[in-house]
Amino acid sequence: MTNYYSEELIQSVIEANDIVDIASGYMTLKRVGNSFKGKCPFHNEKTASFTVSREKQLYHCFGCGAGGNVITFIMEMEKLPFVDALKFLAARVNMILPEKQNQQEDHQAYEKKKRLYEMHREAANYYYKVLKTERPAREYLLQRGISQETIREFGVGYASEDWSRLTDFLNTKGFTMTEMLDSGLILASEKKRHYDRFRSRIMFPIVNPRGQIVGFGGRLMAAGQNGPKYLNSPETPIFSKSYELYNLNHCKNFLEEGRLFIVEGYMDVISLYEKGIKNTVAALGTAFTPFHGKILERYASEVIIAFDGDSAGKSATEKAMNILKKTSLNVKILNLPINEDPDSFVQKYGQQGFKDFVAKALTIVEYELELLKSHNDLSQTDGRLRYGNEAIKVLRQLETSVEIDYYSKIVAGETGINQEVIRREVLRSKTRSDNSSQLVELTPSEAAPLKIPRAYKKAQELAIRFCLKTPDIIDEFPMDYLTDPFYKDLLRTLSDKRKTGIRFEVNQIMSHFEDSEEVKKIVEFMMNEDEVSRSDYQDALEIMNRFYNEAQLDRLSEQIKRESTNGNDDEVARLTNQFIEIKKMMKENGRH
Repeated sequence: MTNYYSEELIQSVIEANDIVDIASGYMTLKRVGNSFKGKCPFHNEKTASFTVSREKQLYHCFGCGAGGNVITFIMEMEKLPFVDALKFLAARVNMILPEKQNQQEDHQAYEKKKRLYEMHREAANYYYKVLKTERPAREYLLQRGISQETIREFGVGYASEDWSRLTDFLNTKGFTMTEMLDSGLILASEKKRHYDRFRSRIMFPIVNPRGQIVGFGGRLMAAGQNGPKYLNSPETPIFSKSYELYNLNHCKNFLEEGRLFIVEGYMDVISLYEKGIKNTVAALGTAFTPFHGKILERYASEVIIAFDGDSAGKSATEKAMNILKKTSLNVKILNLPINEDPDSFVQKYGQQGFKDFVAKALTIVEYELELLKSHNDLSQTDGRLRYGNEAIKVLRQLETSVEIDYYSKIVAGETGINQEVIRREVLRSKTRSDNSSQLVELTPSEAAPLKIPRAYKKAQELAIRFCLKTPDIIDEFPMDYLTDPFYKDLLRTLSDKRKTGIRFEVNQIMSHFEDSEEVKKIVEFMMNEDEVSRSDYQDALEIMNRFYNEAQLDRLSEQIKRESTNGNDDEVARLTNQFIEIKKMMKENGRH
């Protein structure tokens, strides 16, 4: 998708969003000379080292190295992928980004989504106001321990029992029946009569990470009411259950320790929030998807699955756990009692009781072993043996010998099987598994990369900085002198841009580099205020030339030795002539 938008369009979004204005919305900046400084939002620091340049439209932290343009800033602060960050910034300045190849279709799709966002915002305001007039609904929330402040924070509302009250309200706001039906908030009967989807329900607005209301979840207040306990909005052009997580818009601001809880329901999230546990999201229903896992990787380093303690919750836990196994996240499971959910548990035991229980959260391996024990009678010999064999399969997923030793000891204690026997079987199984895939063996030259002298590295960086500030010399630059493929790619990209004849800003090329470390390096070069003169550049070229030629001599020496061993005299003679020519040139240049 990043390649879908033209560079001109991306640059127009960048130019329409001043980075100082954007950064000021997240932190306090103070003008210092031509730049602005503040404490870095990406790491803890006492002295401000975060610099924002309005002239260059870049930011750079001289403490942690974070850097980029306005798009990368929003990607980091809002934890959004590139395209979503671009849309976030485009929406901020009322720009239309294309969705299809046809311009008319682009505009129509944009307008349709815009109207749906507006309708959901109006519906949320409507439900919120209705709640104020419905005493039973307010008392229900009060009995559940939900304060007025939390109701306001989450925009909780109420859908009355009337069949068409929302329909009538949206009609007064100028929305057409076609738009209402497209939103899923209004339904049509077989007789073409229109009625509200949500009736007699507590309403929870679902807000995406960009702060837009995209759908609703409705909960019945009493068990005896008709219909499912929870009812969600249907799939629409702006809403998909597989992509959204309830409370992610709030939760992302409370992840100082990188930990996040996943629960099942809206009330679980709100009850925990009420008790001061604000780093919580809910899958919409129990349908946790691989995409949810990818989203959570952007925000957290550790997730704790805290689903209900009943059989449905256990089943959902296993599904979510198997998805999260494939992510880089550290995953733990809160094994709640069978009749408890996070809402009821925190109401009963309070914040500290919940935190104490969280301290006992199980690792994935511990949870899987607990499941195995529940399916095997460990008081019987055959049950212990079966459990031991199945446990060995679980332990095969462990990466380190320390983990294998630790869990082997646990299984040994539960089964009476010797720990060393269990450990040996785990390692044997792992060896068979590892050997099933062919590994490519590196050659000695690949295994031991060339060591680059510090002076050579410094000369390359200085030359790159000069090229970024003086792009017209790039076509003459000796690319062979560069040892880092990233530097070559950077200069070639700039050279290709110049050849198009289209005006471009150097910071525009950052969209060509997906590696965050490479983007940081470009910003570091651009934000370096130390002057690099043409004389400095020429000195750098001479240093690179010397080291490049010395590396060539080393390479030729190795080749000459190898060909001599093989008895290839003609090749030895050719390589020796090359060696002598390089030595002669270096001597003429006064280097040796």
